[in-house]
Amino acid sequence: MATDLTILQLGPKGDGICEGLSGPIFVDRAIPGDKVNIRLQIDSRGIERGEITELVESSPYRVAAPCPHYESCGNCTLQHVSEQYYRDWKVEVVKDALSKQRLQPEEWKEPIFIGEKKRRRATFAAFKQRDKVVMGYYRRRSKQIADVKSCLVGDPRLLSLRNAVQNYIGLVLRAYTPTDVFLQVVGDSADMLITGPIGRTGVPDSQVVQYLEPLLEISSLCRIAWRESEEAPIKIIASSEPVTATFGPLKVNLPPDAFLQPTVNGERALVACVLAALPEKGKFADLFSGCGTFSGPMLARGPVDCFESSQEAVSALGKAARGRPLRAVRRDLFRNPLRREEANTYDAIVFDPPRAGSPEQAMALKSAKVPVIVGVSCNPATFARDARILCGGGYRLKSIQIVDQFHWSHHVEIVGVFVR
Repeated sequence: MATDLTILQLGPKGDGICEGLSGPIFVDRAIPGDKVNIRLQIDSRGIERGEITELVESSPYRVAAPCPHYESCGNCTLQHVSEQYYRDWKVEVVKDALSKQRLQPEEWKEPIFIGEKKRRRATFAAFKQRDKVVMGYYRRRSKQIADVKSCLVGDPRLLSLRNAVQNYIGLVLRAYTPTDVFLQVVGDSADMLITGPIGRTGVPDSQVVQYLEPLLEISSLCRIAWRESEEAPIKIIASSEPVTATFGPLKVNLPPDAFLQPTVNGERALVACVLAALPEKGKFADLFSGCGTFSGPMLARGPVDCFESSQEAVSALGKAARGRPLRAVRRDLFRNPLRREEANTYDAIVFDPPRAGSPEQAMALKSAKVPVIVGVSCNPATFARDARILCGGGYRLKSIQIVDQFHWSHHVEIVGVFVR
């Protein structure tokens, strides 16, 4: 137990930080200005963490969390801070990440904040104990699952789908075996992917299909898929029609587990930021293209070459692009980055790697002569690292646009424009 500790700052993952006898202590759901008593723990990595046992004095930035599940659910981390403090902090997280790499953009664009009730995709944890099914999110740093029937972050259609699924999923869950249920609303349709053992044998059989197929009739679900683990191949259990997303002129039949931006509004904002940075006409490359979030809208400016490691995404994008000047290429850009001489054939390149970033691709591009590179990322630290590589090769960081579509979390999206 530690007493009368004052929280000095908010860390990049939303933890309050105070000074302990042996270094910093990271305190869940504490903010600068709070004075707290905590229960001290040391995690598996030797980091000191604190759980508030008493809020002795509240920070002036503290507000009452609006969600009734906030104390039990581990999904949102920052509902307890005022809206202005939250927005200022999101900007500071990005500025701090760039500053650590000695980077300063020539222009900071006005941040875009998407707000609540917009998330269209989520992975729910489901657990069956006897005849009761709990379906929601894990509590913070815990294996316990909070049953969440309502959510201030989620699109109401997503929550409606979650509640319909809970009534059926218990028929196929194995007791005392945690299972992930990914749900995604796409336009007027929806998709479900179950990860983990189900049914009598652990894999979908005719009884599993019989139990789950009615969901296609009574909900917006168009497809139900399954996989044994995150690394295992995906099997479609039942479907009524393709799950289709629209990207510019492209209508793409999404494969199961296809990546989409978490909100429609966020996707529109990111696409607008990318297009604003591109020349009006030219030839373009879209690296880590996925199913075409940026590639489709970019077709209005000229031919697009898409590079993506997922064969399913490449196939879906190629089929949607028939008759249009779009080339979809399967390529692992971590092991085989786009080379300098290839990059030099384009008028602009869009670069949207996973959260870990791609220093390999940044290294290959830093000496290229392509006039414009647009970097998109949901991780300020890895974005800044890759940006440092590009700037070390002679690019200038012209502008930064923050798009916050991960409301009440520590995640934030960035669009950076690099020019020669």
